[in-house]
Amino acid sequence: MATLPRQVIEAMADRAVRLHHAVWHASRDTWQRLNEAQRKVYRDHGWEPPRPSLTRDQQVEFDNGSGEDFLYMHREMIRTVNGILVGSGDRVVGWPSIPAAGDAEFPVPPPFTVPGSDEMTRQIEQAKSAATLERLREREAQVRDPAVLRGITLGRLGAFVEFRIHNTLHLRWAAELPRYRPSGSAFDVDPQWDVPGYNWLADTYSSHVNPIFWKLHGWVDARIDDWMRANELTGPVPWSFDPPWMGPGHHHHHTVAELALRDRSGAGLRSHVRDLEDTVRALRENAVPEPAPFLVQD
Repeated sequence: MATLPRQVIEAMADRAVRLHHAVWHASRDTWQRLNEAQRKVYRDHGWEPPRPSLTRDQQVEFDNGSGEDFLYMHREMIRTVNGILVGSGDRVVGWPSIPAAGDAEFPVPPPFTVPGSDEMTRQIEQAKSAATLERLREREAQVRDPAVLRGITLGRLGAFVEFRIHNTLHLRWAAELPRYRPSGSAFDVDPQWDVPGYNWLADTYSSHVNPIFWKLHGWVDARIDDWMRANELTGPVPWSFDPPWMGPGHHHHHTVAELALRDRSGAGLRSHVRDLEDTVRALRENAVPEPAPFLVQD
């Protein structure tokens, strides 16, 4: 999809979906760096991640299974959007390969300054460089090589893709906007950021409203299929967990999105929004940090 149909934009831009996506990423990316009081906030609201994605010193957790959570959660997001598109003749199709610098259909937006964040400005500029594209191409070749894929677990593949490729792609295709939500105040989720036009790729609260997200994650999802073929596996993906982690209880991400589309005024969606708002309110009140989105690990 080069553009997103209206019904997909409405579902993805819904406050419940935005909050769920942002809290899912934040909890697993910061857990190991939190003190016990801060962890208790996540725990009390059902958001303790069973497999944190980063260590205390922000190194990638390659072997704890968090990479499977990453792959599974985003595969379920794709499944949800494809369900919304049933009957339209459209579906999520990822890039066949990471687009070149001069790609006419998916041009890389120029670097820009993020006010108040020199580090984000630096990372975005670096992500758009020729040297970074060369590095991405090398890593893409690795995760498509059957010999490499036969020698790693699905969890290690997911962690490598998330922090060595995927995060950089989010920053590489991020474009300048008039304003950005990460403004120095952790978990600033004022409803002003819920408008469909807020679809910045460099923010977990908004990235999934951007059509590039689905090209990028279609590419990510295809790596699962490559791993299955390399290991001569057919049928359902042999996840190590039943199922991998998408958030608390039975409120899976795709269910939230479906509610956002089909039951916008229903009690189920309102209840879920209230739960999520209670969660972020408690996170703010207890000074729980929101991570820098899409941390790049080189």
